[in-house]
Amino acid sequence: MKKLLVLAILCSVLLVGCSQKETSNSVGEKSNTEITSKSYKVGIIKYMDQISLDEAKEGFIEEMEKNGIEVEYVDKNLNGDMSLVTVVPEKMLSDEVDLIYTVSTIATQGAKNTTEDIPIVFSAVTDPVAAELVDSIEKPGGNVTGVSDYIDPSAQIDEFLKLYPNVKTFGVIYNSAEQNSQVQLEELKKVTEEKGLGLEISGISTVNDIPLAITSLSGKIDALFALTDNMVASAAPIVSENLLKNNLPSLSAEEGQVKNGLLMSEGVNYREQGAQAARMAIKILQGEKPENLPVEYNEKNVKKVNEKAAKALNLDLNNEIFKDAEIIK
Repeated sequence: MKKLLVLAILCSVLLVGCSQKETSNSVGEKSNTEITSKSYKVGIIKYMDQISLDEAKEGFIEEMEKNGIEVEYVDKNLNGDMSLVTVVPEKMLSDEVDLIYTVSTIATQGAKNTTEDIPIVFSAVTDPVAAELVDSIEKPGGNVTGVSDYIDPSAQIDEFLKLYPNVKTFGVIYNSAEQNSQVQLEELKKVTEEKGLGLEISGISTVNDIPLAITSLSGKIDALFALTDNMVASAAPIVSENLLKNNLPSLSAEEGQVKNGLLMSEGVNYREQGAQAARMAIKILQGEKPENLPVEYNEKNVKKVNEKAAKALNLDLNNEIFKDAEIIK
């Protein structure tokens, strides 16, 4: 009887020991999982709602998901309100974000003026040096880097002139308060002058100015060149409608405005630009410094043509110019 009692006690001790060891291992395994699956908090600041900026944001989020990065987003839209330019990033500081992704020059300037410590990755910025966001393209310095949407208009114009060889004068509508547009306009002036083309310019301060601007330009121009101007891009359907009323073709520096009615573009793909910015953000979250990551340019541009606009202008979509284009229905 005593032997049986001793044996029972020994078994109980062994069972308790094994149970404790299993519990200990379980805790250890959980701890290791937490270490290897780190999650991040990322702030997103978009200047306003318009198709190009929307796609830059969506492309960023999609690429983060594609790479298996676990992210909690603090997603903010300035809605074009300049009074929120520094208020929103200041709130993100208290939210303790690990990185801020900014979409547009103004949003990036606001974030940069708010923090020197939190990494900032931008997209939809034409000239980050002129905007005083980085020291140089090759060596950004500080806490800011990203993807520029600058694109040389020369090649686009050459392609457009194959379709419309009789175009002598381009028109431009732009928001005179937007720095990106001013940079692009100066570049366009140089290019058109080199090609012996005229350029008529109409500055606007609100979307409501657009119909009148097109009316005033219509008798002076043969086609419109659409910059990556946020205000004009947000009203692309209005621009397209008024151009077609005046039988005027259009060339856009970015594809979003073609989706919203302008004729053609071989310009910036903002969804891809957002994905490219995400790849830079991942490098930073994994330990690289923004100051050591050169500013990048859009890696992929695709020719796009709006079918409705082409038909309204009596263009043949079987034209050789359109053979490699994506047709927007």
